[in-house]
Amino acid sequence: MIKRYTIACLFLLIPLVTLYGQGERWIQDTLPSRYDVFKTFNEPGPYGNRITIIQPDSLAFKINQLVEINSKTQRKMQGYRVRIFFDNKQSARSESEDLVAAFSETYPDIAVYRIYENPYFKVTVGDFRTRSQAMQFMLRIRRTYPQAFITREHIAYPPL
Repeated sequence: MIKRYTIACLFLLIPLVTLYGQGERWIQDTLPSRYDVFKTFNEPGPYGNRITIIQPDSLAFKINQLVEINSKTQRKMQGYRVRIFFDNKQSARSESEDLVAAFSETYPDIAVYRIYENPYFKVTVGDFRTRSQAMQFMLRIRRTYPQAFITREHIAYPPL
């Protein structure tokens, strides 16, 4: 199933690559490509079968370059975070900075986001895909941060 989608994507990318590949042949000599998406096709499958792809090197280079660029971009999806601070008084900036430092020290593996939306300073933590994951974490930190609550936001997730 995955191979079908990959082959379909390749055929959709051919016009794009040939459009841009004509005048940019020099890029192949200047930028090394670390990724090779076509290696998986050359490896034997579960029954020993293989797929052989015959194509120009410029096409393979361009597709590998697009894969590398897309893997570096951060993707976003709808998810949940736990808001541990929300205030607009005069000392809110310094309080939020202190809170971020303290939280990062206590939970170094959890992402912390400090934003300012006029007139509020907000500190949210975590990137949770489901509400239940956010709820479990909120219950874990509830003693330290009793005002914590769950918010629905766009979260970052690592590239595939």
